[in-house]
Amino acid sequence: MRAFAKATTASRSKSVKGALAGLAVLGATALVLSGCASGSGDSSDSKDLSLKIGTILPQTGTLAVLGPPEFAGVHLAAEEINAAKKGIKVSVTDKDSGDTSTNIATDSATALLADKVSAIIGAASSSVSLSFIDQVTKAQVVQISPANTSPAFSTYADDGYYFRTAPSDVLQGRVLGQKVLKDGATNVSILYQNDSYGQGLDDNVKEALEAGGATVGQNEPYDPNGTSFASEVTQVLSTNPDALIVISFDQIKAIVPELKKNNFDFTKFYGTDGNYGVITEDYTDVDIAGAQFTNPGVNASDAFQSKLQALVKKEGNKKLTVFSYAPESYDATVLLALAALQAKGTTGPDLQKNLVSVSKDGTKCTTFSECADLINDGKKANYDGISGPVSFDKNGDPSQAYISIYKYVTGNKTEYETKEFGDLLK
Repeated sequence: MRAFAKATTASRSKSVKGALAGLAVLGATALVLSGCASGSGDSSDSKDLSLKIGTILPQTGTLAVLGPPEFAGVHLAAEEINAAKKGIKVSVTDKDSGDTSTNIATDSATALLADKVSAIIGAASSSVSLSFIDQVTKAQVVQISPANTSPAFSTYADDGYYFRTAPSDVLQGRVLGQKVLKDGATNVSILYQNDSYGQGLDDNVKEALEAGGATVGQNEPYDPNGTSFASEVTQVLSTNPDALIVISFDQIKAIVPELKKNNFDFTKFYGTDGNYGVITEDYTDVDIAGAQFTNPGVNASDAFQSKLQALVKKEGNKKLTVFSYAPESYDATVLLALAALQAKGTTGPDLQKNLVSVSKDGTKCTTFSECADLINDGKKANYDGISGPVSFDKNGDPSQAYISIYKYVTGNKTEYETKEFGDLLK
């Protein structure tokens, strides 16, 4: 995915000075978390397991809207794990993922591996993760993404070291296609970015549409690094579709003005997790009221949102405007800590051998503390997290997950509509 990051929603285009300032803030946060991990809260601290986690999430690039909620999810989980005093301390070092136009992610992976982390949370973008997955998994370090949705990872040769807490786009594509069909569309056009994320989602939504009796009149790819999409928009509108699906990242900001020029009715617009939340109330070029978007995972609860907002305020960061993949980032961190507790070790192989088990075996539990108590009592724990049941399959994919649907209203405000539960094993 996209895909949400790992920057602010209002503006993801940063000056060099701004980007460095953002890195400094996140670096300071990492030091705070690391300090908490090494602190002596009680006499048992010296016996605690010490788990070093790195993050490679978007501070810059085309998915920078997803960075703040993802970082916040990881940091909140680490803070709560350390405060629980259940025999493990977590330290977090944050790095930028950038996007596929740079080598930022591979440089970040090199730095984290040199720092001897046991697990890396990230990236958000599927294509970015594919650029460094071999580097990480061959080092026998666990990579767990809160937002990768490309089906390519399900069969990737990662020796069992790659996991994700976001479901494959096999599920999102199915739900999106069914939503479009349910709304009565029969003549659909799709505009998608030509990379692993866009191709995977396009294949699955198209399959769902055609299975439901709809015709995909135009199926148009575009260069993810492009800046002008006038010709592609003209092409997808040429068949006068009654629904248009746009699979993109922040290119949506350049696409919707072209749609407006063509007097497009945005009640016929459907987006995905990669572009959900990119258009905000601060974006005044086009009002996309009526547009609907799918987003893997659940709508973050008010209580969880409040915790995240309190955390980012304490860290000196801006208030969150979207919460995409914050639950999945939180759950990824908790699962890593539980795997380490069960293994009684914090190496990459320790985590890799125990992640599946703590996600689906034993007694169900919904918090780190509850699950840790089970493990410390010699029992099996089955963590059902904030994002859903997770339940890793043999490929490191969550076999069950929710897909949420959001709708834009006047003024580019968003409203949660509903969620659909999917089971990929059925």
